[in-house]
Amino acid sequence: MENFIDQLTAKNSEYVHIVTRELVKIGKSDDEIKTILSEILPQIVAAQKERKLAKDILGTPNEFTSKYAPKTAAKGAKNTTPASDRFTNDKPVLMWLDSSLLMLGVLAVINGIMALFSKNARTYGIITLIIMSFAAGFVMYLMYRLVYKPQAEGKKVPWLRSFGPLTLAFLAWILLFMATMLLPSSINVSPAGYLVAAVGLIALALRYFLKRRYNIKSAMGTQPVRK
Repeated sequence: MENFIDQLTAKNSEYVHIVTRELVKIGKSDDEIKTILSEILPQIVAAQKERKLAKDILGTPNEFTSKYAPKTAAKGAKNTTPASDRFTNDKPVLMWLDSSLLMLGVLAVINGIMALFSKNARTYGIITLIIMSFAAGFVMYLMYRLVYKPQAEGKKVPWLRSFGPLTLAFLAWILLFMATMLLPSSINVSPAGYLVAAVGLIALALRYFLKRRYNIKSAMGTQPVRK
């Protein structure tokens, strides 16, 4: 089993660590855990050769270990797994969508409330709001991919190869924002404040649902890989 552990990638090593910890939580003995790991480690190593992650073949750590949980404890039991362990789905599109919906929700709610309580404030055009949020979501994902993720894996982050693309992405974000502001109001409609705030609340609710439905990892925070 040690030979297989040495062959694991950083992500799969973290996966096995989380699975082991969850098996301990549900009361599995050391021998039982070794038996389970001896069954899945060869599968994980074989899948690595096909560029597949452990979660792709076994499911998330929570899904995998739930099969071994006592049936009496499973009914009505609350999920006490830490959020950092549950939300492990790091598919780029889902993480980008998660960050974009967060930005859309926050910006729309703030912009809508300000428009409601201030006569001088005006709402952003709907196209401006959407493009600005999704561009910001992309920048947030890029920061995760180029900075936070390598740091969490204990890797050195090359300054030029990380901050260079981030700077370009940030400038593109600003240019897109400025370009949408030039659109005529007949196209880039500015809704009433309460409608903009409602859009923000819907975006946050949708993000909440999708995050728990697909266990989407947040682009704003990672933890170092535990070995």
